[in-house]
Amino acid sequence: MRSNWMKWTSIGLFAALSLFLVVFGTIYATVQNLLWFHAAAVPKQALQDVRPLYFALMTLIGGASGGLGLLGLYVTFGPVRRGMSSGAVVLAVANSVALVMAAITAEKLAVATGSPTSWHIMGVLMTINLSALALHFGAKAPTRKTAMA
Repeated sequence: MRSNWMKWTSIGLFAALSLFLVVFGTIYATVQNLLWFHAAAVPKQALQDVRPLYFALMTLIGGASGGLGLLGLYVTFGPVRRGMSSGAVVLAVANSVALVMAAITAEKLAVATGSPTSWHIMGVLMTINLSALALHFGAKAPTRKTAMA
């Protein structure tokens, strides 16, 4: 019973994170105006000048995030659901790379410009990611009953 709960919680957490990445990616790829926290990082007199680069980068970030989310959903409901540890590890590592880089970028931007960006959101997402991985392995661990058999 414990392992079944852990397995489905792991799948749910990986799926939630993947869905978040799809939604996040869609928002970033289709944004029409500078997001307020990004605009806060740009001097008012330069806002018009940075627009072409900003929207190009937003499309790139959005596409990459959305693609990672779609791939995450596939891996979650394919290999991870079937209990493949390699699928869970690869998914957690791929998510971690994106989340760590986003956190580093947010903090550098905040320091350089005083913009209200923060690593905290990525920290919550990383907690979800690592919890999903831990639960995946917890579900695979033998219980006392099966270990004694």
